Amino acid sequence: MKQILSSLLIIILTALSSCATKYKELGKNGGYTDEKINDRVYKVTFQGNTRTSDEKVHQYFMRRSAEVALLHHFQYFTVIESNDITRFTTVVSNMPPVTKARTAIFPYASSTIFTPTEYKTLPKHMLTGTIQLYKEGEQPPNAFSVEKTLENVRL
Repeated sequence: MKQILSSLLIIILTALSSCATKYKELGKNGGYTDEKINDRVYKVTFQGNTRTSDEKVHQYFMRRSAEVALLHHFQYFTVIESNDITRFTTVVSNMPPVTKARTAIFPYASSTIFTPTEYKTLPKHMLTGTIQLYKEGEQPPNAFSVEKTLENVRL
């Protein structure tokens, strides 16, 4: 019985985590972009969907920043400026809510069922920022190590 419950828990957790934005290039459900400003300065953005936490968006932003530095043969980067943007989306569900509040009213005919409309406001996080890249030995004290960032933010 314990093994069945453990397997069920793993399946549920996998299903829930698969709904958040994947770490990939920007697409319909979020992702990253980067744009070269000059040889050492890049604009990096990571956009999540309504199921991606603000913390996960920040981690993915840092990972992409480290990857951009690595792609251009730099060992360190700093975040010059960043802008954390949260947009809210309201969705309407005409499906019966999974609560005890679901009611059925039969005013005149037994086939009339009242289902309350459910509104949900969901956050959509995005982090955009400008990073500067540095070689070993020229980095300022507040610079992030590419190696350590990639090690700490695993996919």
